[in-house]
Amino acid sequence: MQPLFPKGQVTFRSIQDSDRDFLFRLYASTREWEFELTKWTDADKQDFLERQFKTQDMAYRMSNLNATFCIIQMDGTDIGRLYVDRQDNCLRIIEFTLAPEWRGRGIGSDILRSLLNEAHGGKVPVRLSVMKNSPALALYLRHHFTRIADLPMHYELEWRPDIRPREM
Repeated sequence: MQPLFPKGQVTFRSIQDSDRDFLFRLYASTREWEFELTKWTDADKQDFLERQFKTQDMAYRMSNLNATFCIIQMDGTDIGRLYVDRQDNCLRIIEFTLAPEWRGRGIGSDILRSLLNEAHGGKVPVRLSVMKNSPALALYLRHHFTRIADLPMHYELEWRPDIRPREM
């Protein structure tokens, strides 16, 4: 059994073509709950997931030409993905997913705090979209994100740095 809070090193590397299988499995892990509501065969589920993954990946890459698309690693083991678009007026988290066996260990909070620190230094907000029923919503609310839009399936969230002058 892995320790709750690993003492390893979190690193990031650019996505390569050879990461496709890992990224697909990671994507599929975020959609498992949906299939509890269907009577689809395993083949139907696989076909649906493959089409949705391909569409999502193409949409992310076409809509975010200047974004960084990274694999998150713990001591060289692939554990997640982080897609970030550093725009002039905000830091947009496009995708942030950890593999199920790595969730709940504080890794996501550490990465998120690092992104918030980066945005604070640049005096820009952090924006993202999260599915309404996603467990990640609690993570973002814990880190003081607020809802700025309520869409049918998603919330648009924003975190703003405190840029007021500080007392000396």
